[in-house]
Amino acid sequence: MPHHDIDDQQPYWNRVADAKTFTHPLDLESLQRYCRPEAQILDYGCGYGRLVTTLKAAGFHNTTGYDTSQNIIRRGQEAGEQAIHWISSPSALPMTDGSLDAVLLFAVLTCIPTNAGQSNLMDILYRKLKPGGILYVSDYRMQGGRLAAGGYKLWQGDPENDGVFTLAEGVTFRHHADEWLATLFARFEKQHEQEVDVMTMNGNRSKAIQMVLQK
Repeated sequence: MPHHDIDDQQPYWNRVADAKTFTHPLDLESLQRYCRPEAQILDYGCGYGRLVTTLKAAGFHNTTGYDTSQNIIRRGQEAGEQAIHWISSPSALPMTDGSLDAVLLFAVLTCIPTNAGQSNLMDILYRKLKPGGILYVSDYRMQGGRLAAGGYKLWQGDPENDGVFTLAEGVTFRHHADEWLATLFARFEKQHEQEVDVMTMNGNRSKAIQMVLQK
């Protein structure tokens, strides 16, 4: 799978690690429907461990988080969450294939602008899940308003890689067409989908799609 530097924005995340707040809501009831308390759960792209802490408090004690930003992991560890760890890339995840009951992927795909980068991550996470395992995704659909008025770009002119935009603070994000999400998750069986209101890390109101997908 080709690698694009744009999919690895560690310097940006290390720079802003102490300045950003993540708020996508976690629907515990949805997760509890599929996972027992002893479930092996991975929060990929865990940031400072917000969801790991929430899940452990809800009784999911076998929850761990991994992120590629050293500084954002340091922030969480210094705040007391020790079940989060730094990895250099998705391929460095230490879990064995077929070992996970669930993977959380909250506002991670938005940070990976290219189809190739997203597909590569999905291949890795799919392998790590047990048969019947759950992928719980929360991320951004293409939005109306400001971005739709001209802010979205095609990555390298690819009409199937739409929704890319760059902020002045030096980071490139992506919002997603439904058609692309259907392609990305084609090997999973969708169990649940809902749209939720979220606040972005920069304080903007936005719409997110949340999906529970089963391997």
